[in-house]
Amino acid sequence: MTGRTLNHDKIATLLAVRGGEDPVISLYVRAWGDVAERRATLKNLTREADEVIEADTGWDSERKKEARGLLEQVRQRAEALLSRPPAQGRGSHALFAHSGGNEVISLPIDLHDRLVVDRSPYVSPLSSVLDQYERYGVILCDEKRAIIFESYLGEVEGWEEVVGEHERHRRAPAGGPQRTATRTRPGNYQGLEELRRRGHAKYVLHQHLAEVADRTFRRYRVRPFDRLILAGNEQVIPQLEAHLHSYLRERVVAREPLSMNLALNLNDLRERVAVIETRVEREKEVELLDTVRDQLGSSGLGTTGLDETLRSLFFGKVSTLIVLDGEGTPGRECPDCNFLFEWANDVGKEPPTLVECPICKRSTRRVPDLIDCAVELAIVSGASVEHIAHEKDKLRELGGAAAILRFK
Repeated sequence: MTGRTLNHDKIATLLAVRGGEDPVISLYVRAWGDVAERRATLKNLTREADEVIEADTGWDSERKKEARGLLEQVRQRAEALLSRPPAQGRGSHALFAHSGGNEVISLPIDLHDRLVVDRSPYVSPLSSVLDQYERYGVILCDEKRAIIFESYLGEVEGWEEVVGEHERHRRAPAGGPQRTATRTRPGNYQGLEELRRRGHAKYVLHQHLAEVADRTFRRYRVRPFDRLILAGNEQVIPQLEAHLHSYLRERVVAREPLSMNLALNLNDLRERVAVIETRVEREKEVELLDTVRDQLGSSGLGTTGLDETLRSLFFGKVSTLIVLDGEGTPGRECPDCNFLFEWANDVGKEPPTLVECPICKRSTRRVPDLIDCAVELAIVSGASVEHIAHEKDKLRELGGAAAILRFK
């Protein structure tokens, strides 16, 4: 499976393998670089995972044996993948192994090397990818031609050129039909002819923009994108937006003056689009965190701080979970009721101390990443997840985690 087919349904399918105390192995490993160095990293990760299995007090000898077997499966599969560098020169592999089978997801972006031994798949990095790399539609347009494409996971897809009437005639073969220049007559006829030309030019532009809008909407219906960037001639962009279907207009997030010559250099175009996407994502994060602040208080639907956010998540109150991207923390989970909470007292202690659940008073277990468990619980409960990658300091000011609630 590749990153192009990664979606929220796929993550939900991965989470469906959770089966009580059965072990699940999750490995994220960068796919490029010196092969010997990559294999050494894999060896270190495997050794650390084996130590985690041995120290787990919740598994008997049979489950530990099963976990080591799954770990070896993942190691062998990763070894084979690392011997074949990705065609695009970068990327990562995500591997999952459990009693029901295994799965490999290859992504054209770099993720941190990590191996997690747990009772459910470690999906937080995949959730972050879907959040940070939304599918963007892009229209680069002037009065003569347009380029339509999509930007996803740092790659340009579905390149399509739309050429206006004037440009088609200009590109027509020498032996084809030719347009003869219209001779203007002296006197008042010259003014009438000029008006006719202007009217025709407006009509031709209208037809061109209508075709661009129609082509874009047809693409959207086949494979919807989350956001739309309009770029190109400053005078044409507002007119193009007016021609778009309302479904597309509500997805416009940026209007950028760009030269059509950028289309001649795909790398430059990709970089410019990436800059626009980063700015849009940052603005989205600022707006989201401002919304949380506005919703704080006894009458608002906002909550901040990891403890309060996890409690709201447990009771099904959370509509949108907001977490720091790439910053996990160990914590506790109740195997019976799935309540999540921080517990600083057993940090660094082996074996972990026995701690009862604040809700049902059963014994809890230590989990390597409390944030990942929260993301999993949010997805299962139908809440959306937002990973803050650019405005981390603003979220830290709110306690490192926050949520917008469905109800108090």
